[in-house]
Amino acid sequence: MSKAKKSPSRKTTSRHDDALAAHRRWLERADEVAHQPVSHGGSPHPTVKVGAVLVDARGREIASAANRFAHGVDRRRPERYKSGSKSLWINCAEQLAIASALRKHANIKDAKLYVTLEPCAVCAGMIGELHIKQVFVPVGSMRRYAKLKNKWKDSIEIGIIKLTEAGTQVTAIDM
Repeated sequence: MSKAKKSPSRKTTSRHDDALAAHRRWLERADEVAHQPVSHGGSPHPTVKVGAVLVDARGREIASAANRFAHGVDRRRPERYKSGSKSLWINCAEQLAIASALRKHANIKDAKLYVTLEPCAVCAGMIGELHIKQVFVPVGSMRRYAKLKNKWKDSIEIGIIKLTEAGTQVTAIDM
């Protein structure tokens, strides 16, 4: 009888370990996307480079993006990087990844979103509206972004509340 109990628990642990490893790989992928050269879609933000990867129910990447200027918007204009206006010019990684998936007509049912920073209030509203039920972030992600302004910290706190109320599970993964 004790052998039967041990065997399933090992399988459960193994499945848990496999899932944890997969979550870590996707979060690492999101970080890679954020830190790609700007010419390849990486973030132009000088201090807060955020990446997002949307993964389908089968575990395949649907879309990925970094926080950056929208296609066609001139990122070379220095006034667009001034403190206080960057957030008006640079779109969130989650928005851009989801928009990319929708442009491709990808099936986002049961998709998982991996983001290097918890979603802001606006992105959280969109995630909830699209019924994305799982979001994964690194443990202590806000601490990784030392220069994150208080307005973004406040927005993230609201975003977490919105996601929770929308039934979206936010899971922090120890990297």
